[in-house]
Amino acid sequence: MSFPQENKIKKITNPSAKFFIQQFLRDREINYQFFKRVPEEKMDFRMVDTPQRKSDSPRESLVHQIDTTRDYINGIKTGILKFGIVYNDLTQTFKLTKEQLLKKWDEAIDELITRLSDSKIGEKKVSVPWSKEPVLAVDMLWGLDSHEILHQGWNLALMDHLNIERFAELKAMWG
Repeated sequence: MSFPQENKIKKITNPSAKFFIQQFLRDREINYQFFKRVPEEKMDFRMVDTPQRKSDSPRESLVHQIDTTRDYINGIKTGILKFGIVYNDLTQTFKLTKEQLLKKWDEAIDELITRLSDSKIGEKKVSVPWSKEPVLAVDMLWGLDSHEILHQGWNLALMDHLNIERFAELKAMWG
């Protein structure tokens, strides 16, 4: 795994939180490896670019994954999961390089690990859009993991368009 958070994960004492972050980082690693392989000059490529519809570019997709991760972190902090929060540092993403965005992505993961390291994380509940009753924060985070897997599928299509070879981490996860 290319994420340098392994020592930080040791601080997570809740077994459910530890299990979640280990799986999430395996899933995120697939997407991380994809973005590392996208040439900077292809970060704004769109598979669909018509007057009626424009698909996300790799840059926009990466930004979306950063802000979605932050949305879930804010859900843990505030007790309410809200999507669509505007993060000032992500409003002019065309000015940010791929490496700058990957750094923000790593920072979001570090904050998520910090939140999961809270000894009370197993008791924390969050109001979510898909349930009338608040759910445990760790259970809520599985939605973030599902979102990560959704992006793996999207990135597979982008890989074909950008002629990026299937890499070892992807093959190990999905065959």
